[in-house]
Parts: sequence; C-alpha cells; structure tokens
Amino acid sequence: MIADSKITILHIITKMAVGGAQMNTLISCREITRMGYPSAVLTGPEISPEGTFNDLSEKYGIPVFTAPHLIRKLSLYHDFKAFFEIQKIIDRNRFSIVHTHGSKAKFLGRLAAAFAKTPVKIVQTVHGWSFFDTMPPLQKAFYAMLERFGYGLADSNIVVSPHDIKKGVNWGIGKPEDYQLIRSGVEFDTFFAQRGNKLHAKDKLGISKTTPVVGTVIRLASQKHPEAIVDVAEKVKVSFPDVKFVIVGDGPLDCYMRKYIVDKKLQENFIMLGSRKDVAEILPAFDVFLLTSRSEGLPRAMLEALAVRIPVVATDVGGIAELINGLKNGFLCSHGDIDCLAKGVKKLLDSQELRHKLLKTVDQDLEPFSADIMVQQLFQLYTFLVRNM
Repeated sequence: MIADSKITILHIITKMAVGGAQMNTLISCREITRMGYPSAVLTGPEISPEGTFNDLSEKYGIPVFTAPHLIRKLSLYHDFKAFFEIQKIIDRNRFSIVHTHGSKAKFLGRLAAAFAKTPVKIVQTVHGWSFFDTMPPLQKAFYAMLERFGYGLADSNIVVSPHDIKKGVNWGIGKPEDYQLIRSGVEFDTFFAQRGNKLHAKDKLGISKTTPVVGTVIRLASQKHPEAIVDVAEKVKVSFPDVKFVIVGDGPLDCYMRKYIVDKKLQENFIMLGSRKDVAEILPAFDVFLLTSRSEGLPRAMLEALAVRIPVVATDVGGIAELINGLKNGFLCSHGDIDCLAKGVKKLLDSQELRHKLLKTVDQDLEPFSADIMVQQLFQLYTFLVRNM
C-alpha cells in the first residue's frame, strides 16, 4: 500500500518512561514513518525513576515534543496549562491524526485534538483501563467517568485485549462493536535468540547454575503490587531455601520494597537489579516468571518472558488469561491470593518436565502478538481514517 506523505501522526503519552506502552509507541512511530506516515511523540517533562526511552527515540529518529505542564499527578492548574500546550503543538504542526496513550494523556490529548483548528482524527489505545478493582470506589467511579467522557471524543478506540472491551462496556464506556482489538506487539527475534542461554544469564547475575530462580520485570508501583512478590517468596523459601527472586525494574516503591524485604529477613533471597537495558540477556536466568499485578492491559514483559520459554505464574487481570490458563504457559491466580501464587511457583520449580509441557504451544500462542502485525493493523486504521476525513 502506498502511503500519503501528507499524513502525519502525533502520539501523546504522559511520560517517556521505560514501559510496555512506551515501547509499543516508539516501535509504531518508527515503522509507520518508514511506511510513509511521518510520526512524532508528545510527552511531559517528568523523568521516571525506572528510566527513560529518550535515548531510543533519538536512535529511531523520532521527533519528540514536550508539553511542560503534562504531568502524571492530577492538578487543575497543570492540566489546564497542558491542554493549551498540546493544542498549540497540534495546530502548529497540523497533524492529521492524534493517537493517545495512558489515562492523563488520553483525556487531555483527546480534548485538545477535539478543539484543534484543523480537522484531526483522534485514536486512543487502552493499555489497561485507568481504574481497577482494588481502587477506592469513589476514585474508581471518577476515573470511569473521565473515560466515558473521553471515549466519545475518539474516532477509533483501540484495546490490547478482549478483556478490556468487556470491562469498558460493563462500565458504560461504549459498545462492543465500537472497539478495535490491536494487540501489543513485540519484536520477538531478540528474545528467541536468548533461548538456551540459562547458564550464561545466571553467570551474568552471579547465581549458581543449580539455584532456582524466580524473576520479574515490572515497574515498582502500586498497580503492580510488588510487595506480593515478597510474600510469595516467604512461602516459596520454605520448600526452596536457596531460591533467588530477581526483580528488574524501578519505580516509586523501590525504597519501600527494599525495606519490606529486610523486614521479612529475605535479603539473601532477593536480587534487585533496578532498571536495565539488557533485559533479554537476563530473562534466560529465570525458571519462573512471576506477575502479581492489580491491573494490566497485556503485559509486554510477560510476552518477552514467554518468548524465551519461561513459564509464568500471574494474577488473573487484564488480558493475561489469553496466554496463561493453567493448561498452557503457566498458572493463574486471583489477585492477592498469595497461597495460590506460591503454590504455582513451587510446582514449576519442582518439575522441569512440567515447565516444558506447559510451553509446548508457546510459539503458536505468541504469533498474534508480533510487532509486524500490530504495525500493519495501525497503518490500515490510519489509512482508513484519513480517507474518511
């Protein structure tokens, strides 16, 4: 398909932090630009403790605009100023499509694009809804109200998992037929290439080749419920005293997590690596990948772990159940069920045969989640939208 070079795309995301939504956005910008629709990113000024993808945007040659008042925290003053900053950038550069990501950027970006001086098509991607089950009821209702308002401003509403269609509809956000499923896309080749590198990865981390390893790659934030990993470790250690829990990632709960680990007297069982650029080389060290999240869309780190052939134990939130169901790729537990999570981890550590059996169809299961498919679907959507301006 030949693209119209006059078509330009602006992706809006609150922070260029190291994360799945940000990585998907950068891959989309890079590839859609190569296909003929020049793409840029608009973000806020905040630097996250978990690291930034600013270097990657430079490497990919993606223009990045900054709205100085676009911050994660709710603030009438900053949000009001950010609205006009975003609108000004859209108008000055005459973007054809504005594609928003993340709760704050989705709301302000859609609103600013709706008031743009030139015709703009608005696309939003739900990388997991901004409200989740364990959130206080009033806060949850408030976020759902904002999502309902913003939903009506978008020309296309994308979800990364069928679960988020059901959740949105249940909260009065649109109808099932209004949503388009475009899954998170991963460039799997880098991770496929790491299969079989367990001993090298363990050596890289200074872990004995016989030591059982449970690992995760997460943002240390409330949404991910990282303290549950420590609670699981406390139970797993009873059966596997030398087990190592490896956490890759940083975030606002980093200090709290380190103290919690010490309080539980588990410091000998934990390796806190912080934010890393070499995740693909670290993953093969894991025997089990653990996710304890309160809320998810479809976690990119889980897809990457499966690509390295690591079975998963996870909470049944967001789209995780599409790939993990107890019969393939790992075990699912209700959020907060520490006993279930620990039991799943111990089962997998206890049996290499079970780990291999559960991963029998993993390559086939991952096929719909490739970056190539994601980019092709986005390109087709953008083309349809601009032809119907």
